[in-house]
Amino acid sequence: MHSTSTQQADAVERGDLPGLDRVRDDVWALAQPMPGGHLAYSFTYLLRGTDGGVHVIDPGWDSAANWDRLVAALAEIAPGASGADAVTGITGTHLHPDHVGMAARLRAASGAPLAMHAVERRALERHSARRFDPDEGLRRLADWGVPEVRRGELAQYVDRSPEGLVLAVDRALDDGELLPVAGFRVSVLSTPGHTAGHLCLRDDDRGLLYTGDHVLPTVFPGLGLGGATPSNPLADYLASIERLVPYSRYEAAPGHGYRFSGLGERAAECADHQLKRAREVAAVLEEEGGNPGPSVWAIASRLTWTAGWDGLHGFQLLSALSQTAMHRDFVRRHGLP
Repeated sequence: MHSTSTQQADAVERGDLPGLDRVRDDVWALAQPMPGGHLAYSFTYLLRGTDGGVHVIDPGWDSAANWDRLVAALAEIAPGASGADAVTGITGTHLHPDHVGMAARLRAASGAPLAMHAVERRALERHSARRFDPDEGLRRLADWGVPEVRRGELAQYVDRSPEGLVLAVDRALDDGELLPVAGFRVSVLSTPGHTAGHLCLRDDDRGLLYTGDHVLPTVFPGLGLGGATPSNPLADYLASIERLVPYSRYEAAPGHGYRFSGLGERAAECADHQLKRAREVAAVLEEEGGNPGPSVWAIASRLTWTAGWDGLHGFQLLSALSQTAMHRDFVRRHGLP
């Protein structure tokens, strides 16, 4: 895997925000800051159609500063229009606020429709009506074997919808559909795993694959972060990684980090990373045996965590437990490949 954007790679090394970066003659990447965390910013992609309009992929985190950055970028690449008036369409790769938090503001200002995968659209509709049920959260934590003294620390995060998810989606996208961008043939590639309705976008003419959070160059994406699903997110993710094999030579335009070549190699690394965790879980299950076997808490306490097991608290601890539950379910239902 190699960076294909010196500007973006240098910014990652320095810990800076990269400037507006020209990806192709008619495609730009705009870094949009996001609060906290190790990813620092997400990328908004701006596609200027042959009609002069701009299609926006993942507008980014909603803030006044990010809005000003987006308007300035639009003025630079489409000088004939007035800011948001240049926007003719908006597409979100998935429902997380660091990708589509500003979609509602951009939709209102431009009149452009917002399109997301059909599964993600339904998830957003559920989020908008969801109410936090502390009793349900506590029951889940008890089922996972979380000691009673730690449940209060975690219950506030269970099943709580992330902020900024109330979006009106105008068009539900399905696998294989084309985005309405004049002069482009960008097609939808359904890649569930990170969320159930995550999608990548494939531009065959330009050899570009917009990967959202499916494959990233500097970190491995979390899985199952869009709400409960009937399928196992890890199984979904591994199948989605296989879908990228025919496009291994495409340049990857990810949601975070920097553009890169070697997409096939990096996708395989991402899959292997997830399977390492599954193998750890499988080893604990084999050692403990029995029925019903060790609890999620007991398994998680024996796994390798970057912060160390004792260093996990609050949301990070809940995330670790959720990932452990997902991997336990995967091993039991699917086994190891």
